[in-house]
Amino acid sequence: MPAPLPMPHPADPEFIAPEWIRLHAEAPREAFDLALLGPMRARLAGPGLVWHGGALLDEESVMPVYVRRIVHEDDGAMPARFATLPPRREARPAFVFHGWGVRVYGHLLIEMLPKLLLAARFSPLLSGALPVLDRQMPDWFIAILHDHLGIDPEQAIWFDSAHEQLDLDRAIILPLLGRRGGYHPLTGSLIDDFIARTTRPPAAPVPRIFVARGDFANPDAPQRRYVNESEIAAIARDEFGFAVLRPETLPFAEQVGLFAGARAIVGPMGSGLHNAIFAGPDCVTGVIRCHALDQSAIAALRGQRIGLLSEGIHETAPQAYRVEPDRFRRFLAALLQS
Repeated sequence: MPAPLPMPHPADPEFIAPEWIRLHAEAPREAFDLALLGPMRARLAGPGLVWHGGALLDEESVMPVYVRRIVHEDDGAMPARFATLPPRREARPAFVFHGWGVRVYGHLLIEMLPKLLLAARFSPLLSGALPVLDRQMPDWFIAILHDHLGIDPEQAIWFDSAHEQLDLDRAIILPLLGRRGGYHPLTGSLIDDFIARTTRPPAAPVPRIFVARGDFANPDAPQRRYVNESEIAAIARDEFGFAVLRPETLPFAEQVGLFAGARAIVGPMGSGLHNAIFAGPDCVTGVIRCHALDQSAIAALRGQRIGLLSEGIHETAPQAYRVEPDRFRRFLAALLQS
């Protein structure tokens, strides 16, 4: 059964709205099994959409719940659009791991990486099947697959999810390890093994990491930017001893090493902060402007403490906000004492 979500601390309403406390307390927990689907006929199209027997597979083992909401909007207009793309048939056995957000680092970390680690742990079950790679995957994604996950792009089945459908005669669909109630317990050991063989430790320990986004923007992800980040980062650095890092500027193995050794990680909700999945149970995570329970699920998986700053944040424009410096200062002091 997934571990329960940790209750956020500090719990003072100065920092966190009561609604977030309630959501953590009432978060569903339900045990689930992990099972590969297939080999079977399957059709791939669009961003991680899988059809079998003419039906779109939207159960939680295949499709994240947030994606299900999107695909069923407007009477299913989005999947219907991709269903008009020309099909191409592939007879070779294949395994499918990609999903929604192949151009977003955070989706790789919390959805696709656990699938691939599961596949590596139980590789005999894949029976020589080739990985399916999407031409929408950026170079950094392919490099991580090649350098750290043993996937050779030359030994793969390629397709372009934006321009075609792929009909697989013998597809194996890898299951999601993180679901509405949290992560399957096996996920933790898979991540630990991956860290042990991947990490590039820093020359000197970096116990406190402040995740900065700077001018980084991914057009394929929501643009959430706080306009006084430099002021907030300076408080973390100068008053609390945090190293201010922009993870996307570092090689992947260095990111793994830095976050694996961290004892405190603070930053805005998003892909950069999801690197806390590599940190251990002696780490505390501070989330600025929380808008989902994803980071709390990571904390539950890794046995970490977590604090959420939902208050003292003011929208200055669509997807732009300002964090009250004094409130952040008090939040960070309380977080580090938790």
